[in-house]
Amino acid sequence: MQNETSIGAALKAAVQTMSKKKQTDMIADHVYEKYDVFKKFKPLAVGIDQDLIAALPQFEATLIARVLANHCRRPRYIKALARGGKRFDLNGRFKGEVTAEEQQIAQNHPCMQSTKPEAAAEAPVEAASNDVKEADNS
Repeated sequence: MQNETSIGAALKAAVQTMSKKKQTDMIADHVYEKYDVFKKFKPLAVGIDQDLIAALPQFEATLIARVLANHCRRPRYIKALARGGKRFDLNGRFKGEVTAEEQQIAQNHPCMQSTKPEAAAEAPVEAASNDVKEADNS
C-alpha cells in the first residue's frame, strides 16, 4: 500500500462518511469528467479496474468496481465492443484489442438486437386505429 499524505487521509475519511450511493455518483462524475475513454465509450483495456483503484485511492475499491460495471453495461459501451478494434487505458493509449470472442458476445447482447419486433408489434395497432377511423367515416 502506498503512503498517504495527511490531506489524502483526511479526504478519504471525509468521503467515507457519505452514503455509498453518493460516493458511487461522485466516482462516476469524476471518471466521466477526467477520462476521455469513459466519456467517449471507447473499449477499455483489460485490467483498467486496477488502474482506476490506484488513481482513486480515496474511494473503496468495491465502489470503483461498481462504477466500472455500470459503465460496461451501458449500450454505448457494448456497441463499441461489438465494433471491435483497439482497447484503451486511462490515458487514451492503445493497450490491447477486443478479441473476436468478446466482439461476438457484445454483438449477441440484448441491447444490440434489432428493434424490428417492436416496429412489427406497433404496425397492427396503427392498422387497427385506421380501421376505426374508416368505420367512423362510414
